[in-house]
Amino acid sequence: MSLVLLQGGRVVDPTNNRDEIADVLLSDGKIQSIAPDLMTPDGTEVIDCQGQVVCPGLIDLHVHFREPGQTAKEDIATGAAAAATGGFTTVVCMPNTTPTIDNPATVKLIQERAAAAAPVNVYVTGTITLGIAGEELSPIGSLKDAGVVAITDDGKCVQNNELMRRALEYAGMFDLPVMDHCQDYSIVTDGVMHEGYWSTNLGLKGWPAAGEDLIVARNIEL
Repeated sequence: MSLVLLQGGRVVDPTNNRDEIADVLLSDGKIQSIAPDLMTPDGTEVIDCQGQVVCPGLIDLHVHFREPGQTAKEDIATGAAAAATGGFTTVVCMPNTTPTIDNPATVKLIQERAAAAAPVNVYVTGTITLGIAGEELSPIGSLKDAGVVAITDDGKCVQNNELMRRALEYAGMFDLPVMDHCQDYSIVTDGVMHEGYWSTNLGLKGWPAAGEDLIVARNIEL
């Protein structure tokens, strides 16, 4: 039996309404007890956690690991290592890679590379439309069968209302969440900052909140 004591950290567990300075005793990687000033057997590995937060693994629902096709920016191994360093044990990859994640083969590729190189749980999203082009729906059922956890055209917004309506209907059939990148292109255009006093004062093209609110309202209605 392997024992590890995480000693003196701030233990935060919202599910159990816990926020206190305490020790956490692990037995073979599983929590055995949590309490202040725990006594442990000889041979226990002690890790000083004073000044640190000890909490359940964090989850990031929106990461860009850029694989396949854009690994000059990031890849699954480096992105997952950075996530682990920051306390994130589960991440969800966006599908705007090259090629986009709009077919089961690309989903499988990412799953295999994550299994080989990632120290955290890596989940995959699929695209709403083929190639994130906003013209034709991706094979949503096949993507679900391949293991995607949601669909999104991240980085772009589906402007065609009928296409988005169908996407939501199909996603509902397969119990898949839809993560939309909410922008009405006719309003947001090439804005570089929030539209308001400071955009006017600085002479910069503003991005009105209505450009996002309209798409959110549309999606709720659909």
